Amino acid sequence: MQFARKLGCIMINGKKNIEMESIPSVSNAAAAGQIVSWRHLGYYLFVPLAVALYAGLNNWKMIGIAGLPASIIFYMAHSLLPWWTTCLSTTALMKALNRWKPPWLVLLILGHTMGCLIVLPYSNWLTGLYAERWPELVLGAETGSVLSMAFLKYWLQAGVIWIGINFVFDRFIGLPLYRYVIPRGFETLGPVHRANTESGWGVRPPGFVERLPAALQPEDVLAIKAEQHYIKVFSPDKEYMVLYRFSDAVREIDESLGMQVHRSYWVNTGAIKSIHARAKDFTLRIKSDTDIPVSTPYQGMVRELAKKARIPQRG
Repeated sequence: MQFARKLGCIMINGKKNIEMESIPSVSNAAAAGQIVSWRHLGYYLFVPLAVALYAGLNNWKMIGIAGLPASIIFYMAHSLLPWWTTCLSTTALMKALNRWKPPWLVLLILGHTMGCLIVLPYSNWLTGLYAERWPELVLGAETGSVLSMAFLKYWLQAGVIWIGINFVFDRFIGLPLYRYVIPRGFETLGPVHRANTESGWGVRPPGFVERLPAALQPEDVLAIKAEQHYIKVFSPDKEYMVLYRFSDAVREIDESLGMQVHRSYWVNTGAIKSIHARAKDFTLRIKSDTDIPVSTPYQGMVRELAKKARIPQRG
């Protein structure tokens, strides 16, 4: 199948900023996949290595006393594991705070702080090894205790690097890893095409699905919402803006997968966690902990679904 995809809407802090961009067709799928893999490899490996090499090559005192290899190894050990730990910490916090969806910068600061606290014993141990081997370096405790000025300095310096690198990858390289609503369209996580036999949506997936990351499975589309000429696609941990008509999207989706519950909302019935009915306030809570409104014409069908599927109903 030949698909031409376009990047949709930028959603940052609840404001929309439209930017369209061409995406390679199937004939360029391999090249697109290569570019994406290098983005991730660059972020998770080349970035911490580059930081370590820069620091190791510029510490003339350590090079003069311990030698260049020891200096490079020291900063690599201080860069690689802390970087990966911070990435994991931020990802874990992103999932834990999914219901509240804190701003991108707040999430980065929280993840960085958590990562610094986790690697603190390791950093002090590593610094101690070098201090014992080369006492003349006068390393002391590079990070110290949590309440020390050394730790605060380390936290600030590492934080500037962490936020700066994420800003570059997010805005200029096209790898927004820690956003709940993907800016500049979406990140491409795999080939741009979807084989009919693997789509999970029937003979042909809905048009808007073809514009989403290939790694996104049918069950990951929890709900869709009309946003003027766009639709917002809800997944377990992120939201995507796609240039598509809501009515066309609902018409193309297999009826067995979900139902329309509002003039602006369609919901995957398998993604409903609970139903909340308070006076005129009737909502569904889906797996991403997002509340979806149900308008009056659809409330009867939703109640019937709740009985059949044994979905918890709360007043």
